[in-house]
Amino acid sequence: MFREISLSIALGAGLLAAMPAGAADKVTWTFSLYGPPRAATVTFEYLAKVAKEKSGGNFIINLKYNEQLGEAKDFLDGIKVDAYQGAFVAYSYAPAKTPLQGVLDMPFLPIPDLVASAKVQDGYQAWPPVADELGKWNAMHFMTLLLPQYEFMGTGKPPRNLEDWKGMRVRALGGLGDAMKLLGGVPTSVSAPEVYTALERGTFQAASFPFTYGFTAYKLHEVSKWYTLGMQLGIVHNSVVLSQTAWKALPDEYKKILEEARPEAYRLQRVAYEEADKKSFPLFEKRKLEVIKVTPEMREKLIATAGKPVWDQWVAETEKKGLPGKEALEKVLSLAKQATN
Repeated sequence: MFREISLSIALGAGLLAAMPAGAADKVTWTFSLYGPPRAATVTFEYLAKVAKEKSGGNFIINLKYNEQLGEAKDFLDGIKVDAYQGAFVAYSYAPAKTPLQGVLDMPFLPIPDLVASAKVQDGYQAWPPVADELGKWNAMHFMTLLLPQYEFMGTGKPPRNLEDWKGMRVRALGGLGDAMKLLGGVPTSVSAPEVYTALERGTFQAASFPFTYGFTAYKLHEVSKWYTLGMQLGIVHNSVVLSQTAWKALPDEYKKILEEARPEAYRLQRVAYEEADKKSFPLFEKRKLEVIKVTPEMREKLIATAGKPVWDQWVAETEKKGLPGKEALEKVLSLAKQATN
């Protein structure tokens, strides 16, 4: 009952905020975020800061952390009914809602750095089949939430060779989970805020997160014994997603403020991860965590064993649904090639 009342209030506030306004009018938006303030949320914090400053205080974006407005897997539902105007969406938390997004969660894609990642993901989101898929949720991609490549951190027996993954329960989402399954692991899907408790209680033995900031942001290093380095498993991609209703109602002056903020928001994301690394490694050393280094030779074996087979499987399953899976993968690989040339 409380949740229903809260949702009704949120809906009312969302619809009011999304009503057409003149550029001089006050506009208040709310963004729904999962997890605490961290390197990945720098984008939201910067957008909110710029909106307020450049509008003279007339355009306010309120940030709601830690799933205050609902569970992360339901953020697209909230966008659809204008419960809020923007959200931090991790597509793999509810993969059935946007199946074409799954290609960006494939393991070992040839996307070497954060600059290339932004180009590939923004280019893919602009592809009409993907944009139309989001449109069914009254949603639009505004920009990518850049994430470093994923590594593992865990407890119990360290995986010093590929055979050690067999039978290990791991937190790995989307295509990353499919890759671990091919290595003999047992993947499970757990949202980021739940990982610390699950790892501490032994629900699984290892968790994949963006390296390094994700581990310290959720304090996994406090309950772990080892971490991998050089595995570069891939990413679980996220977007800054906006309500189409709210965007259409936003004065052009305010749209321009947000659009012009994108380049600096991307730069700040990259800087935030660099700064996080400087803080994370000393914490890992203090805890005396064992470093499991993945050699280039081991990674090549990983790609052959658990990378390309996952791509092929995803394409086949997506095509069976009547969706352009093959074209989607080709689009991403083409964008990746362009981004690295």
